[in-house]
Amino acid sequence: MTSGKFTYLSYRWHRICNPFSLQLLERALQFAGLRVGDRAFDLGCGNAVVAAWLANRHGLNVSAVERFPAVAELARETLAGFEGPGRVELVESAAAPFLAGAGKARLIAVVGAVDLLPEAREPAAAFAALKGSLEPGGCLLWGDPFWRREPSEALKAAFRNAGYLTHRGYVEAGEAAGLTPLYAGAASQADWDDYAWRMNASIEAWLAEHPDDPDAPAFRAQIAAMRRLYLEEARDAMGFGLYLFRA
Repeated sequence: MTSGKFTYLSYRWHRICNPFSLQLLERALQFAGLRVGDRAFDLGCGNAVVAAWLANRHGLNVSAVERFPAVAELARETLAGFEGPGRVELVESAAAPFLAGAGKARLIAVVGAVDLLPEAREPAAAFAALKGSLEPGGCLLWGDPFWRREPSEALKAAFRNAGYLTHRGYVEAGEAAGLTPLYAGAASQADWDDYAWRMNASIEAWLAEHPDDPDAPAFRAQIAAMRRLYLEEARDAMGFGLYLFRA
């Protein structure tokens, strides 16, 4: 399987590379006290739609950081011709080396990022590590799947034991890291369904157009397995939350 190709195809039809709405994002950020010209880091920015929205809606100067080249290409497509009261700079880098030389920000957004800080995999450890890159009074916006009920071993394994918590667990992890919780909201079921089925439809469209591609058999098997997992377990067992914390 070509590295990054399945990821690119999975997300090319998404407005946001995670199952939540911009309305939920706005509800979370209403408590962040953001000002035009504030500095922000969007770590694991995906297709940079959130970074562009932060710059356009709130006038922030955003460093959009993405380590996967195929996904960074989606971000370039989003940002081509971008104009707004704020600015967006795309940075191809892992989060840790970027943060080491980036200074501090008023807002750090980490929404659905995978293995953001390999040395701090648990949410509380990641929160504590990121706190050092926030200005005094700055905010961390964290977004991740959460467990609505105890997951099966198969479901945990499918997500490589990613360390997801319950909705309450993320709030408590922020408190354990010395952050003040300001907001915790969950995406709707419609957001989850739209996210899952856009991914499915994009892969299936590519398979129909490229039936003889060397990657087609592997991609066909992978998307079929993802459909089964979503319908049998993930749709009912998982949610997606946005959490705002103040340093």
